[in-house]
Amino acid sequence: MINCDPAKQYLSSNQVGLINDLQLILERLQEFDHITDYSFLVAPAAKAYEGYLKDFFLKIGVMSQAEYAGERYRVGKTLNPSLRYTKYSVYRKLTDIHEKGEGLAEILWDAWKYGRNEIFHYFPHNLKRITRIEAEDRIDKILDAITKSGEFLENNDFFGSSVDNVKR
Repeated sequence: MINCDPAKQYLSSNQVGLINDLQLILERLQEFDHITDYSFLVAPAAKAYEGYLKDFFLKIGVMSQAEYAGERYRVGKTLNPSLRYTKYSVYRKLTDIHEKGEGLAEILWDAWKYGRNEIFHYFPHNLKRITRIEAEDRIDKILDAITKSGEFLENNDFFGSSVDNVKR
């Protein structure tokens, strides 16, 4: 069973609600477990993760309040390591603000890629049907990324001048 508790401490109440929904779905699926694609299990965690990432980016100063409040910000685009040399790259900004930033950016990107992109995009040649175990692994990856980035935030002072020099 998935242990969601370590990640919950870093989530907003709305995000915790999504994780609680996920836990309820997992519990109910114990009774009926004959589904061909468990991608839907990942949805609550992926949605909570997107909200968490926006909160995290705002807290470390790599996202403006206007971007946070807007509806056009694309988390995947800003995390994508292939786009690290663009001006909006959070991947690059994380690398610039801390010596462990690149490693954390990789963790965040992997969780995004496997926990959202590969799940919710439809490709006729590759449906990406996943088993329950694979869904739970992807959920664990998301929760682990939340926990590690929350610990990163706790262990570093991003409320002082340390991120003031980062270009937005």
